[in-house]
Amino acid sequence: MFLALSLLMGLVLGVSAHRAGLCTVKAVSEVLTTGSGWFLWSFIKASLWVTGIVAIAALLGAAPQFRHWPISWASLAGGLLFGIGAGINGSCTFSTLSRLVEGHISMLFTILGWPLGLALIAALHRAGLFAPVASTLAPATPAWLLLALAPWMAWEAVRIVRQMRTAGSVRAALRAPVWTLSFAVAVVAAANAGLLLNTGTWSFTTTLMCTTGATPCATSASLLWPISLAALAGMAVSAALRGSPRLRRLRPKAALRHGAAGVIMGAGAGMVPGGNDGLILFGMPSLSPHALPAYAGMLVGITAALFAMRALGRPIAAISCQGDLCRARM
Repeated sequence: MFLALSLLMGLVLGVSAHRAGLCTVKAVSEVLTTGSGWFLWSFIKASLWVTGIVAIAALLGAAPQFRHWPISWASLAGGLLFGIGAGINGSCTFSTLSRLVEGHISMLFTILGWPLGLALIAALHRAGLFAPVASTLAPATPAWLLLALAPWMAWEAVRIVRQMRTAGSVRAALRAPVWTLSFAVAVVAAANAGLLLNTGTWSFTTTLMCTTGATPCATSASLLWPISLAALAGMAVSAALRGSPRLRRLRPKAALRHGAAGVIMGAGAGMVPGGNDGLILFGMPSLSPHALPAYAGMLVGITAALFAMRALGRPIAAISCQGDLCRARM
């Protein structure tokens, strides 16, 4: 029952992340091409939802266990490095996997590059050339956070219900080819909170970090892998139901670029520690001091990479957002 619930949460998280096309690279592209920030705001809302749900759990005596990392040069440099890799790749963690199930075979080289970058950081740790930053047990989530977030959570929930009524029904909203960002991140946050309470901290990046030994982990990789595979299966099911998978021809230059980007992303995640998924889903919600600066570094790195690639002839992809609904060809 314990494992089944975790797998269900992973499946739900994968479906919702895919249907909204969640991606930090898209968030930066949207700001650069349109001046709006729907995607970026949705990630902030995801963290706020997790924080609020965790605060409720804490009041009920079921607070999940978090760890904090201090701000360090490694976390800032790692965030910048991860962002550069994600910008070159054209996708962050969630969207790399979403694009893979859509038929972008080049994303497989990104995924193969992640553990190589993480293994490099783990090797530097073992050689004593790069000391890992020690974490500490996080204090209990302060109750005042719930008082501050409760009105927003109630308002946001009502807003999502109204969006569903506009769609015609809950079933129609769920079957829509693209979900609104507000609904999708609320589902992602709820599924992630369920994982936090049932399993502990999980993300795709955490799974690889624990497997490669790039950072000490409280949750066994043998439990993290089934959840990651369930989330990937959720993305694949969502893509199949939408009828969008189409096998893309693999080009050697693209494979090399994505593989190199994956290595850079993996090395950056090992330094932070954590990727954009972990920082959003439990780094910032737990108020870890390193999380927000590292994520800001990722945004800077993505911006720098996109500008550099534009200078080399690759345009920044335009993001089309109509209110809370965003579409992109990336």
